[in-house]
Amino acid sequence: MTVRNCAGSSLSQEANGCRLVQMKTSVKLDDELSAEVARTVSLIREDTATVLRMAIRAGLPLVASRFQSPRPEGYFGDAYKRPRKEQIELEAAAGKMTLSPER
Repeated sequence: MTVRNCAGSSLSQEANGCRLVQMKTSVKLDDELSAEVARTVSLIREDTATVLRMAIRAGLPLVASRFQSPRPEGYFGDAYKRPRKEQIELEAAAGKMTLSPER
């Protein structure tokens, strides 16, 4: 099933409800990368377009994270629970106890 949106680009609706934008794009690969793609195509027995899509999906977040600015010190500090004072005291007391193995 093909659906047209307002801008006129073609969308395909899959059985699971996902919509994929269909676009043809040329990608220039050097010889080494082309050989690596061919080896992967042979290894996983998928077509070249599928292998390239999988590689882009797997690697795109990594590439994007390289260009993000580093988080300031303590940025995630509020995301972690702080132990209660009673819990700290309990764990300190439990650490001081001597236990002998049961026989």
